[in-house]
Amino acid sequence: MEVHAHTHTAREKWTHYLWEFLMLFLAVFCGFMAENFREHKIEINREKEFINSLLFDLHRDSLFLYNNTIKGPRTIQYNDSLISELKKRPLQGRENRIHYFLCLITEGLNFRYYDRTVSQLRYAGGFRLFRNTEVSNAIMDYDVLMREAQEYATSAESWSFITPGLKKTAAVFDVDLVFRLYDSVRANVGHIEKISFPPGLKLISYEEKDIREFINLQQYGNLTDVTKLNYSKTALQKNHSLDSLIRSAYHIK
Repeated sequence: MEVHAHTHTAREKWTHYLWEFLMLFLAVFCGFMAENFREHKIEINREKEFINSLLFDLHRDSLFLYNNTIKGPRTIQYNDSLISELKKRPLQGRENRIHYFLCLITEGLNFRYYDRTVSQLRYAGGFRLFRNTEVSNAIMDYDVLMREAQEYATSAESWSFITPGLKKTAAVFDVDLVFRLYDSVRANVGHIEKISFPPGLKLISYEEKDIREFINLQQYGNLTDVTKLNYSKTALQKNHSLDSLIRSAYHIK
């Protein structure tokens, strides 16, 4: 009987296992780094998209706020002038001036907030995308102020005089006539002598009770316009500061 010798493979050295471990670790690590880099790049792109969208919204806000800061003082002044005319006696003979100032204040101040981008950031937890903490904090501060102003402008308190005011206007003035005078008055601001008022222009009511109630409602409306104007001035400053901060932080011209 022949005896066959069994061949044995030499035991692999420990360095071989170490090398395999290092190669496996390197492969996993590189995969992790690649995935991390990909996610980081996606977040940077999203951040840039949000920034560009936010700058667009800020621009729209600034136009509206600037318009309020220009229109607001005039509206408040015209309202004061109307109230002053209505407080004088007799009212007969002042009808042209009263209607003139009434036509100039038919539109009070409004407040609008273009929060399309900020709403997405707020509800999706997107503020964490901003690497610049100063920018993130400034956006949230601006958002708080704008929402506060908008809530005031749309609050029941702010609008509580609107319906009674409209009813009282219809009780004191011929509203159809006011609308017909509107374009002529707006085209001749500061030149009341150029406006063709109907001959014998009269108020519907000269009753003291009606006039006093109308004045009270106008004074309340004036106070809300003053508040909206102050909000607009403060918000416009924050708007410009935030815009400048973002452009500086992200090197945008």
